[in-house]
Amino acid sequence: MKLSGFVCTFFFTVAFSAAAIAADQAKTPPKNIPDFDVQGISMTECQCTAYGCPCRSNGHPDHGSCDAADFTYIKHGHYGKVDMTGFKAVLVGDLIDPDASKVHGTAYFDKNSTAEQQKAFNEMLSFMFGWNPPHIVGVKIVDIDFKVSPDKNTYTLTIPDVLEEKGVMKRGVDGKPEHVVPAMDLWGNKITYVDNVVFKYHDKGVGEWDLSGHQANVKEFHTTKSMYDQKKLLMQHGDMSGTWTAEQKKMIQDMGMKPE
Repeated sequence: MKLSGFVCTFFFTVAFSAAAIAADQAKTPPKNIPDFDVQGISMTECQCTAYGCPCRSNGHPDHGSCDAADFTYIKHGHYGKVDMTGFKAVLVGDLIDPDASKVHGTAYFDKNSTAEQQKAFNEMLSFMFGWNPPHIVGVKIVDIDFKVSPDKNTYTLTIPDVLEEKGVMKRGVDGKPEHVVPAMDLWGNKITYVDNVVFKYHDKGVGEWDLSGHQANVKEFHTTKSMYDQKKLLMQHGDMSGTWTAEQKKMIQDMGMKPE
């Protein structure tokens, strides 16, 4: 299978490398891209401690590298004239590492995604992190099955014979999700930690683990180009120092939340 270079760039960006956030901010991502407005769901599971991912609060993994799976589903939206409705993709591998040269992963596209959508998504995310070199060990076209229960408490993600994930959200007596925290994220400024019930990965010759019980989070996002243009993302103000920067603290307070 012949795969163009944009695939690699796209999936490295999806990985949301903590090291990438610490990149030289003087390096400017490309500006000549069309307007985009996308809405959807992202789910991330990794080997960090449950309900406590330091990468989300301006730090590096306590354990060094981080085996993880990062899933993105665009329910609807557009990138320029390209309809992004239904786009799904997962990146699996060592996605966060203080040494950016070690970040790598295998990319999995849903078989229903089009080449036009893939190219559009790559350009959109290159705008977000245009200075990051890719290190993709493989790209595969697969069935990606993602489901959310009617009560929006259970999230399941499956790539047959490769990946199995299940996250369960806790809610308070008022019905609102618990464990909503400010976070550095590609799609917005909040995540909701969930119980990592299942996180199993097996791809022969690529990697294998069972990290069930470790960190998992979900977020429903509505992300636009103007958010990046106006630097409204916490991740745009990080330095990976291990604590929130002054600008981030102010943003979190303005959100009506407390720095975790």
